[in-house]
Amino acid sequence: MKTDEIDAKILDVLMKDGRASYRQIANRTNLSTPTVSARLARMIKGGMIRKFVPVLSTDSLDRGLATLVVVKVDSPSAAEVANHLAKLSEVQSVYTTTGQLIILKVSLETVQELQPFLAEHVPKEAQIISSEIITGTIKEEKLAPTIPRVLTMDLRCDYCKGSVTSSRPYTISSHFSRYYFCCKTCRKAYIAKNGRKLSMKTPLPA
Repeated sequence: MKTDEIDAKILDVLMKDGRASYRQIANRTNLSTPTVSARLARMIKGGMIRKFVPVLSTDSLDRGLATLVVVKVDSPSAAEVANHLAKLSEVQSVYTTTGQLIILKVSLETVQELQPFLAEHVPKEAQIISSEIITGTIKEEKLAPTIPRVLTMDLRCDYCKGSVTSSRPYTISSHFSRYYFCCKTCRKAYIAKNGRKLSMKTPLPA
């Protein structure tokens, strides 16, 4: 399912101020508060927005030694190796590039810990191309200041689990939950099956 111009307006506000309330977002985008609430709920459920986190100043963090490590994997297992390394708490960032390269940002207390760490965690079939200690940070942002006009999310029907492709899916609002459906048939079937458990309210705008 693709986002539209309304989603983009909401995301633009959140990218600049992640603490903005629904009402504040509505005022800045000329949308209604229920619309903002419904759109954000949809983007979160569709997996496009994973979480809201503070972006800390790099100058305020005492992370010891930060190093960029370039690893080459001459096998189809590059993605598997990258996923393994991403699970390590010492690894702050993992990037894969062309040529089956993996770039890691590793945070350790001292330079003496680097080689033992790499020897223990980088698989034998991988080759360490380089490791460079970071001496200064000019810019480090978790989120880009601008976003594409169109993004995609994997929104699934709460009844058949199929993909919801419409920009205005069928919905049900119950208490603080919102349910999404790919068609009228699935929505009707869900109500028939779970009607007694639902405290029906007027659906909010999709």
